[in-house]
Amino acid sequence: MENEIKADYSKRFLLPPAIEDWVPEDHPVRFIREFVESLDFSKLNFKRRIKKKGRPNYSNELLLKIWLYGYYELIYSSRKLEKACLNQMPMIWLTGMNCPDHNTIWRFFRRNRKALKDIFKQTVKIAVKSDMVGFAVQAVDGTKIKADSSKYRSIHKDDLKELLSKLDESIEEVLLSIDGIENNERYQPGYHLPKRLQDKDNLKRMIKKGIEELSNEEKISLRDTVKKSINYMEEKNVNHLSITDKEARLMKNQSTKEYSYNAQAVVDEKNQIIVGSILNNRETDYHNLTEPIDDAVKNTKRPSDETLADSGYFSGEELSQAKNKGHSVIVNIPSGVGKSNSNKDAIVNKRDFKYDKDLDCYQCPKGKNLTFDRIKSNKNRRYSVRVYRCKDFRDCQYHKKCSKDKRGRTLERSPYDGHIENQIKKQENEVKRLLLSKRKKIVEPVFGWIKFNNKFSMWTYRGLESVEAQWNLLCTTINLKKLYKSRFLKKVYAISQEFSLRSGQKKQNLFYFYCFLLGLKKITEKPRYC
Repeated sequence: MENEIKADYSKRFLLPPAIEDWVPEDHPVRFIREFVESLDFSKLNFKRRIKKKGRPNYSNELLLKIWLYGYYELIYSSRKLEKACLNQMPMIWLTGMNCPDHNTIWRFFRRNRKALKDIFKQTVKIAVKSDMVGFAVQAVDGTKIKADSSKYRSIHKDDLKELLSKLDESIEEVLLSIDGIENNERYQPGYHLPKRLQDKDNLKRMIKKGIEELSNEEKISLRDTVKKSINYMEEKNVNHLSITDKEARLMKNQSTKEYSYNAQAVVDEKNQIIVGSILNNRETDYHNLTEPIDDAVKNTKRPSDETLADSGYFSGEELSQAKNKGHSVIVNIPSGVGKSNSNKDAIVNKRDFKYDKDLDCYQCPKGKNLTFDRIKSNKNRRYSVRVYRCKDFRDCQYHKKCSKDKRGRTLERSPYDGHIENQIKKQENEVKRLLLSKRKKIVEPVFGWIKFNNKFSMWTYRGLESVEAQWNLLCTTINLKKLYKSRFLKKVYAISQEFSLRSGQKKQNLFYFYCFLLGLKKITEKPRYC
């Protein structure tokens, strides 16, 4: 065919092209640039290089633009960000044809991990000013994301104790050599093991048959290191420890257990803006209710009317803290809590007993009273409980069904049982139960966007501080996408209003509907010029 279009490499520009013409007016990269340039870096905690000698450094503003747009476009590696600065037209436009190397990009992240939390807060403030946060209903939830660590590169306390017992049995008392060996290992971290034992299978083989091959000095050295490792794990209150990332914890991640971090978010119902975010290495959500809500209130300067949470957050201690801090929460009640026993002849569960605050006693369904007996403490609990005992049980025909204790049935009451009872009573209201049913629709889509739409299923950095900074970047990106979408639809609405003045209401409605669909398609699909 004679009319085919081919590349003409001999073309020349009559006038030099302008950088501003390289990306369309409605491109998201322009929104990222406008957002960063609106920040007051003098009030943010970004670190600056203040040196007059040497090559000028890249500004924090420029490097922040690279990170934010990179995460916006699902680029999470500093090397890939460097590559994007060379190859992607929007990134070339955003950087003004500058190309920092990956070490510079990474050093900015490492130096400003805490400051990235402030950037997330700025997106929340903009959303509040733009009336995109309703404060009527918010929901808190968490997700476990796999750490950059293999579960096979880990040590287990039970294995170490077994190895220690075998070493103690076989080691001869060579006291003179102990001091020298301990001095050599004094500055090693407590969880450090010899490289050959940093693999789970090698450690198992050592426990079974490898001790006899070691000399006395090697046994003593290994014993001291194992003791330090056990002490470190007991100090951190963990049974498993990753060699690669010591701050990651073994958590149930979908159907398997992996070394992970627990990411928490508070999402507002109106536009699904993330208003609070924290990250920790707690294996469950049992003590994670109030901390993310506190962060949301700190960011928005006002509490939500109601905050919803699932049954994993149901804790009397957390409910007490929420009430003391003024948070109104509705937490899904775990199965079995607060429900009466269907079998009236079998009095087994604590929920069948009613507490009388004035008399300070429990009353069973058969009319017997359980009076205060003693205060009980437990090292695994941070609080003591009051124990109540039934002393008038001998003439009760249900005694054997109620308890096997020869001294009578006992019940324990914690300082937080009253808050649990108030939460159960609160959810007897049908309006509150209907409100709680909205929780999944509010918060869980956010984790779906991050894990599946953004294809983020594993942290790319190690250590709690770095992973927390990465979580803040992810939450910032979600908010920026929401803000950009809102701004684009406002432009569409403004165009439709102008069109309606000329063409009448009927044409205006048709045009607005068409622009709305076009806008959604433009936002959800990747543009051809990217």
